[in-house]
Amino acid sequence: MRESNIPNKILKWYDNNKRILPWRKKTTTKNREYFTLVSEFMLQQTQVKTVIPYFENFIKNFPNLKSLVRANDQRILKNWEGLGYYSRARNLKRTAIKIYEDHNGKLPKDIEKLKSLPGIGEYTSRSILAIAHNKPHIPMDGNVERIIKRIFLLKTEKETTKENLIKKKKFFNYSKRSSDYAQAIMEIGALVCKPTLPSCDVCPLILDCKAYKRKDFLIKSKNKFNKTKYFEATIYRHNNKYLLVKNKKFNFLKNLVIFPMNEINEKKFKYSLSKKINIKISNMNMKIIINKNNKLKKTKDSLLIDKTNINKYILPSFTKKIFNSVLQ
Repeated sequence: MRESNIPNKILKWYDNNKRILPWRKKTTTKNREYFTLVSEFMLQQTQVKTVIPYFENFIKNFPNLKSLVRANDQRILKNWEGLGYYSRARNLKRTAIKIYEDHNGKLPKDIEKLKSLPGIGEYTSRSILAIAHNKPHIPMDGNVERIIKRIFLLKTEKETTKENLIKKKKFFNYSKRSSDYAQAIMEIGALVCKPTLPSCDVCPLILDCKAYKRKDFLIKSKNKFNKTKYFEATIYRHNNKYLLVKNKKFNFLKNLVIFPMNEINEKKFKYSLSKKINIKISNMNMKIIINKNNKLKKTKDSLLIDKTNINKYILPSFTKKIFNSVLQ
């Protein structure tokens, strides 16, 4: 099935069609390593178009590894605000410190050393090796998986196991221009071999694709378990000030500020006459009752926020959504 010129076709397509992304610009080796590190952390569970403005702002404020190492944690979180999954920002800072102190400020070129750094697993380590160090690795993200499933028309549960997908990935093996090659394959998945309505007419792999030959492009989606939970948020207000608490109670948004909340049962939610809102976070559908109380109940983990000066605080999108529902 494999044609010897597949890598050439993929690279030719990439040279003519790749997106202009801020972490891809030509720069020094040191900057490329740093840009790759930051972008890979940001791209975990987040789309490219969402990441671009955050990356540009982050690099403007923390232009190199040293500046990130020396930065105040709160300032880093403030620049991450709205991007979500805040543990990534904390892990990025911890990883930057380890690279600076233990690796002379350079990204390790060994996969096990990379995986020993906070927030770097199998996928991110291979992305860094390929993109920053030009090593012959092809990270297995959703885009690469989708291409492999269509090339080989993999449908059954046995065919789409992680082990079989890794085995089939040998279809792409190539050792030259490894950085561009890894990005090219992921780019084809993102721009051409899309989940729905793939643009087969411009795909460099059209002649090798069983899905195209059979006109069967359906990708069996993984069942994402979205649980529904019920909460009661209490809005304590005094004049223009609102009470927030540092979250040590729930696993989501750990250590970030939220309105005081309690988990409740479905029955209490259903029969409540209070205002109700719905917020989706990670794999959870949150149904929230909004109760108002003008009597403040301060604790050691609480703080008062003036609604006229919200922007100076680090607030997760979740808290901002509740704020917006209250201020409407």
